[in-house]
Amino acid sequence: MNIIHHQNHLSITTALSHLTTPTPSYSVRRIRAEYLAATKNGPTSPQCDFLSFRPFSPDHLFDIIGTIAGPVGSPYEGGIFHIHIRIPALYPDLPPICTFMTKIWHPNVGPYGEVCLNILQDEWSQALSVRTVLLSISAMLGDPGMAVEGGNAVYGFANVEAGSMWMGNPGVFEMAARDWTRMYA
Repeated sequence: MNIIHHQNHLSITTALSHLTTPTPSYSVRRIRAEYLAATKNGPTSPQCDFLSFRPFSPDHLFDIIGTIAGPVGSPYEGGIFHIHIRIPALYPDLPPICTFMTKIWHPNVGPYGEVCLNILQDEWSQALSVRTVLLSISAMLGDPGMAVEGGNAVYGFANVEAGSMWMGNPGVFEMAARDWTRMYA
């Protein structure tokens, strides 16, 4: 993750130096503040050593690549997962749209990478940020059963087969999740 933190720090500082909007909207000011917070301690002292994010390019601050290291002790340990985060024009009034770019076997990640998480839907708050979204996704990876219980009761599974496997045979689910992590992450 150290290399990723260095690359992302450089990408963010480059993008912020390209920002020349004369009167930026609230959304631009907010995402700029989030990028500044992510880089304030430099690339060697990230806010969280297991996650990082950066804009896709200096000209697209609202298209973000988030990176999460698979949580220790989970079936995703050892994997590096990339998530496309699209910030809507009305951010932070509306939540970002998150899609795994890395294939992953998880009950709350759909076949096209779509993330089903309560804070990305009806529990979104302006107090949340890109960083807190990535922290929540990391927590979801660290405890797939937690996501199943919440997702099953309210939203259904984004990946029905993975959810059924977790509920019916957690050991087989964990083997499949580890295999997918080794193959894709």
